[in-house]
Amino acid sequence: MPPVARDNPDDVELDNAVAELASRFRAALDEPSRMGIDLGVGEVRRNLDERLPETGMPAHAVLRELVDRTAPGLVGSTGSRYFGYVTGGVLPAAAIAQAWVAAVDQNTGLWALGPSATELEQLVLGWLAEMLDLPRGSAVFTSGAAGANLVSLAVARHWFGRRVGIDVNDVGVGALPPLALYGSTELHFTNVKAVRLLGLGSGCVRQVAVDEHYRLDPAALETAIARDRADGIEPAIVVAHVGSPNTGAVDPLPAIADLCAEHGLWLHVDAAYGAFCRLCPRTAPLTAGLERADSVTVDGHKWLNLPNGIGFAFLRDAELHHEALSGSAFYLSSASATGPDLHEYAVEASRPWRGAATWAALKALGRDGCAELVTRCCDLAVELGALVQTAPRLELTAPVATCVTCFRYRPPGAPEGEALDRLNRQIQDRLDRDGRVLATGGMLPSGFSLRPAIVSWRARRADIELLAREVERMGDELSGLRSPAR
Repeated sequence: MPPVARDNPDDVELDNAVAELASRFRAALDEPSRMGIDLGVGEVRRNLDERLPETGMPAHAVLRELVDRTAPGLVGSTGSRYFGYVTGGVLPAAAIAQAWVAAVDQNTGLWALGPSATELEQLVLGWLAEMLDLPRGSAVFTSGAAGANLVSLAVARHWFGRRVGIDVNDVGVGALPPLALYGSTELHFTNVKAVRLLGLGSGCVRQVAVDEHYRLDPAALETAIARDRADGIEPAIVVAHVGSPNTGAVDPLPAIADLCAEHGLWLHVDAAYGAFCRLCPRTAPLTAGLERADSVTVDGHKWLNLPNGIGFAFLRDAELHHEALSGSAFYLSSASATGPDLHEYAVEASRPWRGAATWAALKALGRDGCAELVTRCCDLAVELGALVQTAPRLELTAPVATCVTCFRYRPPGAPEGEALDRLNRQIQDRLDRDGRVLATGGMLPSGFSLRPAIVSWRARRADIELLAREVERMGDELSGLRSPAR
């Protein structure tokens, strides 16, 4: 397409800004050279600190300064060797779509404000439900897994109110009888936060014991349900995990779903990243029963490698979903022959168009590409576990169920305890500051472990080999078994 002649100075400046964006954006899509940063909070703040400007500056200069000021403090989470938390490296197709979405600025809260955007989101949610065999009564995009947990548990609260003859939307949670929500000791904190925000209080949460594989124990769950019933407390909701945040464990869904059916409980499954395990031949059997859930949380910025801030809530009962979250205003009138107003299915009123990046990722990967990505990551987790088991001073601390490998450095004869925990925390800190490969950690019953989660589309075997090698090298240096490299 030939360049367009520009007579208006504002157009010329906009062209300059877009050219600047193209250059910076293209560079950002390359693999970062460092995964972590070697800066403290003081230095990061000094790079940014300035007074509010009195006058404006051209858009191209704004972008240039933004990049220059923030670049030293940006982690390389899009890199192949970033194994922190559960973080995917954004797919180029999704990033490009997201950039375009920002410019067209569609609001998917109201159908009339973004007809194509709203309809595309419904299409994409159908694709995901079909690919992952999820409940298909109703679904909505959210701001991430935390938002999806909030939506799902809000519908569960409304369902429980209906069950006991109380309209929570009208009279509030104070009219509800005492209730209990059950989850394992691996329960993700965003579910507890949702319970608090919904007015149910964290005191209703029962943390049920796990087995030796960190899976919720159905027998312990049944005991907890019976105990609450005997105490006059209504068992209401069970939260199961497909992909524990700490260890990658998958709760035994068939047995849990049977208990929920027997006792009349709502089953919510937090499958933020684990829902995609249905695509890997090795891990798919672990997810049997996911389709029986009343609600399911899935996160996009993990295994689907979408930009941050994209999640999905899937609900079995469309009527309950709408009833729990509906609400409008006179000024939000719509013309005839319109689709659903999505603000009536989630918390946000004005909503960004999250579906375009998701559509782009699924179009770029296809079903086969999604399956290959998930399978490769799960295989890498197993391979990392094998590397750990053959290394003389590395120790596997949990079974490798999905894409998380929990391990630690342990010198010969070192007992469990604070000293060993401190040593492994120091290794995590060194990995971050060194920057070549990064893994975060967490506490297990045996102590502090590194817990690399492998969900990036860029990850390959050489990356996990480097991680195992660096953890052992840094551990040797810190424990005095090897002199620091010069």
